[in-house]
Amino acid sequence: MTNKDIKNNNGSAYEQRSLFGRQQGRALRGERAEALDNILPKIKIPEALLKKNHKTSPSKFFDKKFENYQLEIGFGHGERLLELFQSNPDIGYIGAEPFINGMANFLKNIPAKQPTENVRVLMDDGIIIAKSLTPNSLDKIFILNPDPWHKKRHHKRRIINKTNLDIFATILKPKGQLIMTSDVPDLAQWMCTHANNHEAFEWEAKCSEDWHIPPKDWIATKYEKKGAKGAKIMSYLFFERNSN
Repeated sequence: MTNKDIKNNNGSAYEQRSLFGRQQGRALRGERAEALDNILPKIKIPEALLKKNHKTSPSKFFDKKFENYQLEIGFGHGERLLELFQSNPDIGYIGAEPFINGMANFLKNIPAKQPTENVRVLMDDGIIIAKSLTPNSLDKIFILNPDPWHKKRHHKRRIINKTNLDIFATILKPKGQLIMTSDVPDLAQWMCTHANNHEAFEWEAKCSEDWHIPPKDWIATKYEKKGAKGAKIMSYLFFERNSN
């Protein structure tokens, strides 16, 4: 999807979308517009592979095969994804970000000579990717600071729910990780409770520090560093896909 496509709203046309909210901001110009038009076509996931029938191997997204595949749903401005795919060329990274400004910022920050053979992206709802991937094909799924949908009548829009957890359980390998974060206490409790109650996932935390202090190798985003919306506590929730 190019900058021109955005203007005409000619993006992905999937039924029963789980994405809510505005995708498009102000018209893009300069480096961000150029990145969207020139870089995105090189690394975007072809829509023909997104059948939502759990029959697409993640290896089909790439020109080479990897032993380890990781998915980040809603990568924001892509700081983590950028650093990860640059630092780990032997891992295949898949990212979804529906918001144009976030995707454009991620693309424009990719160095001109940086190889991109191990990263593929979709400017759309990440659940589309999850529904398309084959069972037991991912090593990690990241869902970091999703929209909290504060109003109770909107809680059904939260990305962590029984239906989506079933999907994540299907596509994660045994011992694979579901990693979630939030700076909203109510949402953190919601995500933790739903994942902990799911028969396929086991919470890795042993003490309170395990969900209040990030791991040593954690890559913090600008969102985390600035304390979005005045939040003081970030929750880090690591769940493991059991072998059952």
